[in-house]
This record gives sequence, C-alpha cells and structure tokens, in this order.
Amino acid sequence: MLPLTIQKRLANPGKIENEFLNFLRQANAPIDQSKTIAYQCLYDSKLVTGENQVDFFTGNFVQNRTNIDGAYVRPSSEHFLIYGIRASYVTLFPAEEVTNWNLGFARGFTSADAFASQPQQPFTQSQISVQVNSVRLNKYIPLTEFDNNETAGSRGTIYLDQPILWQGQTEMKITLETNSPDIVFPGTTGEAESAVKFDLFGLALI
Repeated sequence: MLPLTIQKRLANPGKIENEFLNFLRQANAPIDQSKTIAYQCLYDSKLVTGENQVDFFTGNFVQNRTNIDGAYVRPSSEHFLIYGIRASYVTLFPAEEVTNWNLGFARGFTSADAFASQPQQPFTQSQISVQVNSVRLNKYIPLTEFDNNETAGSRGTIYLDQPILWQGQTEMKITLETNSPDIVFPGTTGEAESAVKFDLFGLALI
C-alpha cells in the first residue's frame, strides 16, 4: 500500500509540490528558489544500553550513525515535512560498532525478528515524543505502535495523521524513554549493546 502522499502525487503530478510550497509560505519558512523539492529519508541511530531516556537528531553528533551531513541543525533554506517515522533495533558487539553499525537493524521492537531470544522488555514499556523548537508535537507514542503493521514494506513504520515541519535552522528531536526511571534499555556496556535507529520520511526542500 503506497503512502497517501505518493498516491496523490501519481494522480495529480505537481500538486503535492505546490501544496508543499504553500505550506512553507503559510509557516513563514524562507524559500530559496534555487532549491529542489524531493522525497527524502533522514535517519539517526544511537546506543541506548543502560539508559532510560535518549534523544535522537540532537546532542552528540556521530557522522557514521546518521545520514545528516555535518550537524543536526540544517541550513536555514532547507525544510523537511515529515509524514512517517520508522523505528528499528539491533544488538551490537564492540567490533561491529565501527564496521557494521548500519547493518542488522530489525524493524520494530517487540517482534521475534527484532529480539530473537532477547527479552522484549523494556520496549513494550516505552514511548517516544517529537519536539520541534521546544514545542512537543507528538507526546508519548507507545513503541508498540511501531509493531502494528506486519506488511513487509511498512513494518516498523507509523504514518502521522498530522505531518511535522522541521524547518531549517531549528532543532527537532525524538525522545525515546521508558515509563519509569527504574526501567532501562537492555545490553551490557562494552559487550552486547543495544542500538536504536529512527528513519524520518518526508518531503524536503534541499
């Protein structure tokens, strides 16, 4: 099943692009006419072992763990309208953190594919929130929402009822947290560590 935005694009060539530009104008986002409109996927991934809260797309920047160039804050003329979020998980061993960082991530958190013999807790007792410039737009989305679609193409993905505008030169972050400070993400530091990855799908001015 194609996302609604792609279905509309096929049915009405150019309509999505015009609606996107109109959306940016109404949001008072500066538009650089030399930029191109494109569908884009941005991701960020981090170790979560032993933590009860981890922020993505902000904080310590490690280039081989994201496909954003140079820094999380994007140029003032580059805007990203997010309509979908995909989450995935992997257990990594120290030697793999450099050579195989982006390999092996399984979509979702509570499926057998993601955990095999690993315990599914505490991901069933965790959630995410999305915040742009200190404004929390999505609050406490349970991680189990990422496991509610079992089709191969959409597994581990949620599509937003209301898209999120990540405007250039602003901070956007996804906060992953457990339901209690006493619950921490699994793994053993320096041995088998847990890593989580979030992919953002959207329409961008780049």
